[in-house]
Amino acid sequence: MKGRVLQKIACVRIAGKGRGIVATARIAKGEVAERSPVLPLSLQDSECPGLSDYGMAWTENFDEPVPGKESCVGLGYLSIYNHSATPNARLEHHYDSDEISVIALRDIEVGEEITYDYVVPLWFTAAA
Repeated sequence: MKGRVLQKIACVRIAGKGRGIVATARIAKGEVAERSPVLPLSLQDSECPGLSDYGMAWTENFDEPVPGKESCVGLGYLSIYNHSATPNARLEHHYDSDEISVIALRDIEVGEEITYDYVVPLWFTAAA
């Protein structure tokens, strides 16, 4: 059984952004900050009130999306990471296990916010 230890990250309030994820220990370039399970959902279900801001593409970018699994909602801290046009992390999808990894693009220092590029048109005004 794989464990989901979150030893190097924490959810905090970030001025002007609300919640976000920061490093509580140094995270090296290429290191997995978190591997989080996801709940696959239909695109229609992911766009309901309360979930629409947290839904993520799952198979909707496939040539033939998997019906009922076009989108997903991340568990763990996955849905709380903030967007950045100059991110310090990226996402890696694990379709076989319904999980997504957050991987450092460069060394991330203690107290630094961890962000990734949402790679979609933003539905909000990005914070500075």
